[in-house]
Amino acid sequence: MVNRNRVPLSGDRVLVASAVGCLGWLALYAGLTYLGQDRPDLARFTGEVLYLVPVAVLLGLSVYAARSNTGRTRTAWRLLVASNVAWLFGDTVWAYYVYTTPGGDPPVPTLADAGYVLRFVLTIAGITVALGLRLRGLLDALLVAAAGAAIGWQVVISPLVPASWDPAAFVTFLYPVFSVIIFSVLVGLLLTGARRVPAAMVLFAVGFGVGVIMDAVYAYTSVLHQYTSSTWLNVGWQLELLLLCLAALVAARRPGDEGQRLPAHEVSFLPALVALLVVGGLAGADLILSGRISRVTLTVAMLLLISLLVRQIIAARDRTRLTEQLRTAAITDALTGVYNRRFFEEMLAADADAARNSAPLSVVLVDLDHFKSINDTHGHPVGDAVLTEVADRLRRSLRASDLLCRYGGEEFVCLLPRTDGRAAWELAERLRQDLRSAPVAVPGVEQPLALTASFGVACAVPVASGRLRVDELIDTADRELYRAKALGRDRVLGCGPREQVDTAPALDLPPALVWLADELDRIRGHGPRSAAVSGWAWRTAAELGLDEETRLRTAAAARVHGIGCLILTCGPPLPGAADPARAGPDQAARLLADLADRPDLAPLLAAAHERHDGGGHPHGLAGSAIPIGARILTLCEGWADARHAVPSPARARLVLLEGRGSRYDPAVLDVFLGLADEGALTDPR
Repeated sequence: MVNRNRVPLSGDRVLVASAVGCLGWLALYAGLTYLGQDRPDLARFTGEVLYLVPVAVLLGLSVYAARSNTGRTRTAWRLLVASNVAWLFGDTVWAYYVYTTPGGDPPVPTLADAGYVLRFVLTIAGITVALGLRLRGLLDALLVAAAGAAIGWQVVISPLVPASWDPAAFVTFLYPVFSVIIFSVLVGLLLTGARRVPAAMVLFAVGFGVGVIMDAVYAYTSVLHQYTSSTWLNVGWQLELLLLCLAALVAARRPGDEGQRLPAHEVSFLPALVALLVVGGLAGADLILSGRISRVTLTVAMLLLISLLVRQIIAARDRTRLTEQLRTAAITDALTGVYNRRFFEEMLAADADAARNSAPLSVVLVDLDHFKSINDTHGHPVGDAVLTEVADRLRRSLRASDLLCRYGGEEFVCLLPRTDGRAAWELAERLRQDLRSAPVAVPGVEQPLALTASFGVACAVPVASGRLRVDELIDTADRELYRAKALGRDRVLGCGPREQVDTAPALDLPPALVWLADELDRIRGHGPRSAAVSGWAWRTAAELGLDEETRLRTAAAARVHGIGCLILTCGPPLPGAADPARAGPDQAARLLADLADRPDLAPLLAAAHERHDGGGHPHGLAGSAIPIGARILTLCEGWADARHAVPSPARARLVLLEGRGSRYDPAVLDVFLGLADEGALTDPR
């Protein structure tokens, strides 16, 4: 059906054959009308019986069109089916009266007239539904229709107003009135509709145009003499019926035409132009013919003026609403409903241009951890649902003055006016805990999805001039976010009161190796263990007063230590094992150092399993013979093991104290436990 709809009308053989058949029928009907001028029986048969054939065909084709279409178009054709039923009923009743009334002169009005009037009403409803317009478009159509109806009144209807009213005169007067109304509505809809004008509706308009002419002629002739079956008006009405049959057939054969839209174009000037021309034309005709402007012209002018004013009000409202919709669409992320990156940059620039009461401005970048695995495991629709839920959670936790935007794929950014670095860090920490504490339930996914995020915080403060320095604000927040990712994710870095002592700066390690350490932690169910151990090692080394180079080396070794136990067995050798078995940690350390391109890490990694009392492996080193970085690493790994095994930090503290002087260096242990008592060590879980 799709391919058929694309075939031009002239290429559809059924339509072409039908058009030829219609011409043949019209020629046959005209010939029989001519022959019936002197043959009353033939004229009656032609004008009353054969006349019904196109009406019945039109009814059948209307049913075909209604079944072939859907939605609003189907509803319109159902109304037209009802209209054609009323038409067939009226013509059948009229034929009955012609054959049963003495002299073949039915009274007026009859039951047939009820069918004709109902047909007009249903036709108007069907046409309006078929071209379905919104309020503004419908008002435009009515303006054009009113203008056309005003001309029709003056030219067609006004001369037919009877001097005295009786039922027959009233019914005779109604037909041209309804015809003018339908034709005017059709023209108005076709000229102002927002949709592509279907070929079926064009044929309908032409058909009813013919009907207007025939009804007007009928009204004029009925004033002079009565209607007879041999009148040539029947040929004109047959032409109208045949055009309507073709319209129904086109609608049935080409249902896709009803839904196509025109390219955007401006026709708002048309109703005003038509109204101006009509009022001017009517006023000019009145002045020429009678020397004064008639009440009809004044009434039409007043109605059109009121309609134009109403239309302008509606048009202004529509433009305002459209502008707001376009603005909202331009600054809003379609998936999550929060603002987009473009709007964030605009607001950031606005805050930078003018200081707000010399207040600081902070930015928080949020990046969901391991979001790609959600898409890979559950599919992008689930990923989209997670992003939407995260956006809602973040938005609920922010103040009314704060701005939340989607910055990229799984990244969000919070713009915090009048917020210093400490307050921004605390807000980011609350957001992190909220996301971590409540897994995201997604329809269709059996278990709620655990979710964490990394945060980078940056703050700009006013300078002496009062302006905010935000040139590097986003870059700073982005660097802090990258550090949070590199140090194990699920953390807040930047501007915080403890950030400089809680974690090490970015380590000189390959990102792929850091990623592998995090993946191993995730697979083992340890949480961000490697990153936490690295942070503890950095903080402990700082408390011991070690130089920065030693602190960095210790933190780097702690960051990748967990990978070594995957490469080779790092546990203590079995009793009686051959010497090569003791070389496992050495081999793992050298391999890890080579992968990291950091030979300085090998001694620390190899000695991480030594004990303070000399009972460790692989070399049985004791006391100060063990590198200080390895002693710190051993203690931090022991704390991670204890925290994983027992829920209470106090009980984990007791576990470490049991190894004082045997497994752990007492001096290092005392410093470490002091940090733990201060709450300066992040939880690895």
